[in-house]
Amino acid sequence: MKMLSSNGEVKRAVASGDYAFGLTDTDDAAGALQEGKPVGVVYPDAEGLGTLLIPNAVVLIADGPNAENGKKFIDYVLSPEVEKALAEGDARQIPLRPGVAVPAGMKRLEEIKAMKVDYAKVAAKLEELARGFLKDWVEKQR
Repeated sequence: MKMLSSNGEVKRAVASGDYAFGLTDTDDAAGALQEGKPVGVVYPDAEGLGTLLIPNAVVLIADGPNAENGKKFIDYVLSPEVEKALAEGDARQIPLRPGVAVPAGMKRLEEIKAMKVDYAKVAAKLEELARGFLKDWVEKQR
């Protein structure tokens, strides 16, 4: 096993044939497909643990000074038009709305078995990870 320095590096290494497979995110996988690279996309462990889905969030700050504009922005971001643009854009976001198309070679949210993650527990471990594993990994990438 080798940890590469970025998702983009994983995409390039697999697309060039240097590696048979790699773990990356949807934007890099979809980008390789769009570029016509000889790759496929597999969503890990559909029968077991599932695929890690990292949620996006748009939030309204409690007691913030611009609540009304914040609500308008949230409505805009969650509109079908913006979901479509985010799905088709370079970031390749997975849309929540059933009627919004996904890029070729990618799956809809309801077609993916999501891994169950306790994000509160993960957050509690972040500092420990930053001091240990992540620090070591960053050092090795230099």
